[in-house]
Amino acid sequence: MRIEIPVDLFKDREGNENTELVLKLIRFFREARHEWELSPRDVDVVKEFFERHVPTFAQVYLLLAQKASGKSYAWAPRDIGSGVVRVSRETLNSDVRDLERPALLIVENASYDWQMIEALANLLGCQDVVQAKEANRLEVYNGGGKDGAIRHAVEQLEKFTRTKRVVLVIDSDSFHPGEQTASHEKASTVERQGGRTHVLRFREMENYIPNRVLARQAKKSRAQAGMAKRLDSLKKLSADQRAHFDMKYGFKAKLPRGSLNADRKPRHSGRLGKIFHVPSEHRGLYDDVHERDLIILCEGFGTDLPGLFFQEVRAGGISEADLNGLGLEATQELRSMFGKIRNVI
Repeated sequence: MRIEIPVDLFKDREGNENTELVLKLIRFFREARHEWELSPRDVDVVKEFFERHVPTFAQVYLLLAQKASGKSYAWAPRDIGSGVVRVSRETLNSDVRDLERPALLIVENASYDWQMIEALANLLGCQDVVQAKEANRLEVYNGGGKDGAIRHAVEQLEKFTRTKRVVLVIDSDSFHPGEQTASHEKASTVERQGGRTHVLRFREMENYIPNRVLARQAKKSRAQAGMAKRLDSLKKLSADQRAHFDMKYGFKAKLPRGSLNADRKPRHSGRLGKIFHVPSEHRGLYDDVHERDLIILCEGFGTDLPGLFFQEVRAGGISEADLNGLGLEATQELRSMFGKIRNVI
């Protein structure tokens, strides 16, 4: 996070009374845990503070101040929502406590979701988020599902006094474009407590995996032939249809007992095992898809997609252009997600 310390905290009596806490903030900058927002006109006052209280490190800290005053101050956004923490004499103690703790990213499944996020970070030039996790400046928490993620987010938000360094990223589970789901309601709970949230616009995290990754999933020749057919059918879907398709399980979900549609039989292709069902919650989204393609897509693409995506990105075979191919401004949305994560680190 970017931190702005008022110049008065470096001067005279206030500088003497708050020396320990101010120097703790400076150490955060030296350790690259946070960034210092400093006006060039305040460098001389800061220099006197260092010479008075830490003469041994005065030159090192002065270089840090000079770098901070010239690096980002001129273009940094000046609004409170920009990720800048403006420290004051009254908030100094609580701000130090909030800023010395690692930021928290809460997801539904830390194993799968973090693989996706790390892969996307490498594609979109957001490696600083991965580096923050490796340096223990960002913790990733496994919610064990949405309800567990929401509960933990609310609990952790209460531990921060002023700067709520918690961000929640969850699937929308939406069946059609623009649907407001239970995920949005749950995210609102976190936002009301001061946390940041990102509910994916696509159905699930796996919907952001490009076709090029799916093409490399199958290893055996027979499986490759089946995968080629599935990919061909997937490519026939519109951008909206693909964004809300169940990438893991396809159209083979069982109807719940007692549901309004439980008496409706799944449709058969006439061949053993080829049964598909398009849930009514899609509201006709797939009505123009040929039955042959629905049959082929009934199997989905499996549950190991995040790991495969991560491997392919690390191997260098996937680029940002592949993400752009998903359409619906998917790349812009994912950059927005990383912006929210960065704003709590």
